[in-house]
Amino acid sequence: MFLRGAVLYYENMIKIPILAYHSIDDSGSVISIAPERFRRQMQFLAESSFNVISLKDVVKHIIEKRMFPEKSLAITFDDGFRNVYDEAYPVLKEYGFRATVFLVAGFCGRDNNWNGQPEGIPVMDLLDWDQIKEMAVGGVDFGAHTMNHPDLSELTPDQAYQEIAESKSEIQKHLGNNVCFFAYPYGSVTRETAKVVEELFEGACSTELGFVTPNTSIYSLPRIEMYYFSRNNFFSWMGKPFFHNYLYIRNAFRFVKSKVSF
Repeated sequence: MFLRGAVLYYENMIKIPILAYHSIDDSGSVISIAPERFRRQMQFLAESSFNVISLKDVVKHIIEKRMFPEKSLAITFDDGFRNVYDEAYPVLKEYGFRATVFLVAGFCGRDNNWNGQPEGIPVMDLLDWDQIKEMAVGGVDFGAHTMNHPDLSELTPDQAYQEIAESKSEIQKHLGNNVCFFAYPYGSVTRETAKVVEELFEGACSTELGFVTPNTSIYSLPRIEMYYFSRNNFFSWMGKPFFHNYLYIRNAFRFVKSKVSF
């Protein structure tokens, strides 16, 4: 029993989750988590003494091959919805948690009705630059998520470069500081786009489901999609064996689904 406990303690020290949220709303869509559930999740992290660190700290530990502090994790939001400002930001401030928001730079101040948006995703307002600046002053980091949220694998190399590089420049123009991180729309990456991202950024997040370890590529950081915890209470098993087992099962279902053709 003691040995098993020691092994679990060691495993939790060397791998950490990056939580991936999108929209904080009550629609029940596949990118949504209800505001009250989000608050309860953050409250649980605070009451359980989790160590919420920035993506920059995650990458620094990987580069330096250092073990992560016990019960560490990072928080991210993709797309930059207005409700992150309305619902999530006050909660993050309340608990003193850092987070990174990946912006679709060409759509800031508009809505998420970009080309290629899957069916069933509600049309919702996105953050405007005044809100983004306020959040940046309040400790939120911002990364790039392209200009128009395309599937980069469907673009020419020149088009992909433009989407990636211009998103970084646009955010930097408004915030006045370096944009260090990128998130791939739809998790889609090619050899050419990966090379561009490595040239322009200090790290990148993928949609791969899994945990970060000191051996993880800083340009393909796996994350945990929080929709999987939007309708159950499994979040309270964070850091425990059942949490890892649940994600293993979810990952297996994702793999099987990706192999099924109709």
